[in-house]
Amino acid sequence: MTPFLDKLPTILVLAVLVAIFLSLRKHAPSARIRLWTYAWALIFLHFFVEAFETHQGTLEIIIESIDIAALELSGVVFATSMISAVEIRSKRLGLLALLGIPVVFHAVIASFDWHIFRTMSAALAVIFFGAAIFTLVAHARPPRFNIFVAVVLTGVGIWAIHDQLHGSPDFAINAILTLSFGLCGLLFWKRYPRISPGVIAVSGGFLAWGAVFPVGALFDHYLPKLQMNPELWNVPKYFVALGMVLTLLEDKSRIIEQSSAREHAENLLLQRLSHITSRLLAGKDPAALCNEVATAITDASSFTKAALLLAAEDRSFHLAGANGFSVEETDKLEGRARSLTIEQLKGLCNKDNQLGNNSYRMALPDNEVLVPLISWRGSYVGCLFLSSAELEDGPDVSEMVKLEVLASDLAVTIENTRLHHQLVRAEKLAALGQLVAGVAHELNNPLTGIIGYSELLAEEVQGEKVVKRLQKLGHEAHRMKRIVDGLLRFARQNNPAARAADFEGALRDVIQLREYHLRKLGISVQCHVDPKLPPIAIGEDELKQVLLNLLNNSIDAVEDSAQRAIQIRASIHQNTVVIQFEDSGPGFADLNRAFDPFFTTKPVGKGTGLGLSICYGIAQECGGEIVLSNKQPYGASVVLELPVTVSAAHPAIGLSV
Repeated sequence: MTPFLDKLPTILVLAVLVAIFLSLRKHAPSARIRLWTYAWALIFLHFFVEAFETHQGTLEIIIESIDIAALELSGVVFATSMISAVEIRSKRLGLLALLGIPVVFHAVIASFDWHIFRTMSAALAVIFFGAAIFTLVAHARPPRFNIFVAVVLTGVGIWAIHDQLHGSPDFAINAILTLSFGLCGLLFWKRYPRISPGVIAVSGGFLAWGAVFPVGALFDHYLPKLQMNPELWNVPKYFVALGMVLTLLEDKSRIIEQSSAREHAENLLLQRLSHITSRLLAGKDPAALCNEVATAITDASSFTKAALLLAAEDRSFHLAGANGFSVEETDKLEGRARSLTIEQLKGLCNKDNQLGNNSYRMALPDNEVLVPLISWRGSYVGCLFLSSAELEDGPDVSEMVKLEVLASDLAVTIENTRLHHQLVRAEKLAALGQLVAGVAHELNNPLTGIIGYSELLAEEVQGEKVVKRLQKLGHEAHRMKRIVDGLLRFARQNNPAARAADFEGALRDVIQLREYHLRKLGISVQCHVDPKLPPIAIGEDELKQVLLNLLNNSIDAVEDSAQRAIQIRASIHQNTVVIQFEDSGPGFADLNRAFDPFFTTKPVGKGTGLGLSICYGIAQECGGEIVLSNKQPYGASVVLELPVTVSAAHPAIGLSV
């Protein structure tokens, strides 16, 4: 009864420790804490069975085998809990089986002193060499520490096997205990690389715990008569246990501090984004706020880089604002923006890489995230590009929700701004249309009289000189009438529902009409027309007039350019035919006034300034749209969108009886 009473305080302390870890396991469930609980339970079993030592008979051998096996197995469980892949169930159970089974086998056989040295040596080979191999294959490129541990395990294993073959298992048992607990100290420091009381207590305690066995063996060999308090050897265990609890409390405190810091950062982000959103809703131009938006995101979120890519009216992208990028990265990002298309952006936004409701992960190494800007009409008006190499576990969910809300507000504001600009332009041109329609009607009557009387006078007068002057007057009057007809065309609004035109045929006729001038000026025209284009809801004469005006503008633009090239593309997009004219000229001098009647940058006598105005009027009359833009570094682009005919947009459904 005396041994039990001597060990009762230690047993009670260990029982309390096991209870503490069982409680921690419920509040902070993880594979590592579960293994710590199992290991301390084995340590408790080790001390508990020691209290019942009888020092005689078979029962003593059984108790001794349980004692040694529990202690060695606890070291294996502790070591397994320290590996980086502890949360991976297959690796965790594989290592426990690889080391635990032969450890228990060797401890039991050594306790019973069965002379099966080769079998025991094979078990030791599995323990030491298996652990060395696992250490090396745990990483694709094992670090120096793993290589060092593998070398030590191999060397000690060879020594232990040598002694075991000669009938001595003591070195092997001490080596297993020393290496398992000693390595735990080093591995714990690698798992928690910080200087804190808990980490220092656990790492130092494990190292001292591992040193107990060789030091005890040396004392027994060289100082066998030295009397020491047995509880002195248990001090490292208490350091390890209390250090583990303290480390978990430190982690919990760090989590609380990080949560508080994250909450503060989220509140700051929400405040900055709310300020930007209020300015957007107040009518501030989104393009003027892009750099401010990017700066606010990098200042108040976990992302270190942010950029806004906006789509122009011709569906091309440009870098509108960025922050956190170097000069080289900004140039690279501008190139990516210029090469990006709406279709590519839609392709990137798929469910395979979806991060949130409206955010998508692009690349894991730098945690690149894409948030598309989708307007209330479902059109893509741009995207928000975010990046941070410091986020190991990816962006925070609540933070992404706020950024997605900002992206939604940006998309709505950008779309509304564009619609407002279109409305202003439409109202201005409508007012001009009403004005010029009235003026044209008023001019038509006197022009008709001038033309008629000039023809009558030319027939009545006798002098050739006077006849030529009257003919000149008639020519100028006809020219004025053509201008007036153009003004009436600009102001005319008709129903295009019953009209249909073939684009390819109309384009061929227009190019043939200007073929001589194109060949004379050395201008190359490249046409890329979708062969499956449906008929367009526009009159054939009107379509030819629009195409001829656009082609004439392109010819005039490239006439004095070094590269004289015109590209014409036509494709179908949903129920709209998209026609694009691109030239290598100097571009539009003033995009805001390009549609104004009589506004022209051409030399006097070369243009009336009505070409684009007429094109705009015809496009609006057909329910279409025309968009102008300048290319970089030079060139111009005109995108004409015209609806397809009703029959093509809604094909008839055949009924069978």
